[in-house]
Amino acid sequence: MAERIRIGSPETAFPFIPSADKFLEYLGKPGGMAGFINALGKHLNQPLPDPKTVRKAIKEGVSPRSAAKITDMLKAVPSPGLHDYINSSELAPWIETSLNNNGLAWLCMTKGASLQIFPADSPNTFIEQFVRRRAELEMELLRSGLELRESDTSASGCEEKWRDSVKGFLKANTLVDFYHIEKGLQAAGTIKASAGDARREQLGLLLGLYTRIRIDFYYHLLSNISLDLIRWYAEQDTLQSHEKQWLVDNSFFGDMLPVFDGERLTLPFERLLDNWRKGAGINGQDLSWGQIAEHLPDPYGLDATESLARNQTVEERKVRVRENKKSRLLEWRNGTRPKPEQLSEFVRNLTPREDDVPLAEMKLDIACIYGAFILDELGNFQKCGLINALNDTLPAFESYPAYWAKYKSQAAKILAA
Repeated sequence: MAERIRIGSPETAFPFIPSADKFLEYLGKPGGMAGFINALGKHLNQPLPDPKTVRKAIKEGVSPRSAAKITDMLKAVPSPGLHDYINSSELAPWIETSLNNNGLAWLCMTKGASLQIFPADSPNTFIEQFVRRRAELEMELLRSGLELRESDTSASGCEEKWRDSVKGFLKANTLVDFYHIEKGLQAAGTIKASAGDARREQLGLLLGLYTRIRIDFYYHLLSNISLDLIRWYAEQDTLQSHEKQWLVDNSFFGDMLPVFDGERLTLPFERLLDNWRKGAGINGQDLSWGQIAEHLPDPYGLDATESLARNQTVEERKVRVRENKKSRLLEWRNGTRPKPEQLSEFVRNLTPREDDVPLAEMKLDIACIYGAFILDELGNFQKCGLINALNDTLPAFESYPAYWAKYKSQAAKILAA
């Protein structure tokens, strides 16, 4: 059989560290790593194989000739600092292992992001420290699973020991409620032998556990992003005492947390705007959603004062534009991702002080990423028709304050320094 070469390391479905491909999609880079490579090729005007071949290179492997075209292009992308990091001994445990792991991609992504912001000789960010520890733990778990598989234990006995190992591992290394760990892993052990409603119930329990583990990862990640931002703002010495206290109590993301009222889950983008509009009107009144919508860019770049339709007055045109903006804002609130240029113009129109624009845009962008993750998780349940399991899992998205509580004292020390 002809030699096949894969680009990158194989991912695992175990969600202790989620899929890097999925995260790239949440960032607005569809197609995961393959989509990212194809987009880079176009941006650099670098000839690449057919996009389908690039996807195949990530998932299955391609001929050495096709692989060489892709790797030659990728070699030109990393900064010197990231190139040195990728080729350093630090990544050897993840590069040299034969175990499928998600840690390697996350280590490279976080280091790349750090090098874009900070000098190469800067201390590791809180995000990097978190991802590295998580990747080390993931590798420990995978190695223990490999040792079990290579032991003399029977197949059924091996599966039972593996579930017990995972149970203890998740209890020690996540904030997921032990009830859901136990129920989810019990379901994993019986799902193959079940059918009908029993199988659906067990699938819902397992899916609920996987979602909670991914929530655990991302809520720890958000907390560490918040620590990095708090440290940066503390170094700039621009925070007032009341702002410092609010950050200690809530983190940078406390005003965008999703809320489930028993019927509807309010997504982070809407929550953030809802908090911003409170008291922002004349005489401290709340801005209406219609007033917020007025700050959206005009549809299709048309001037609202110009009437292009036959027999349409300027006033009728203005009404159409206002209704269009309201509809578009409602779509954004429900999870449709704004185009980057639309979001930038919206923030500039909405934010009175120019100095506040970068932070406001960053927070809305993170709210979009946060919402994309939530909608993707909800879609997993909906595709399987597991509505009861979905309703049971929705409150887990409200758990961020429990995660931030673990970081409050650290944030306070940073701000007090």
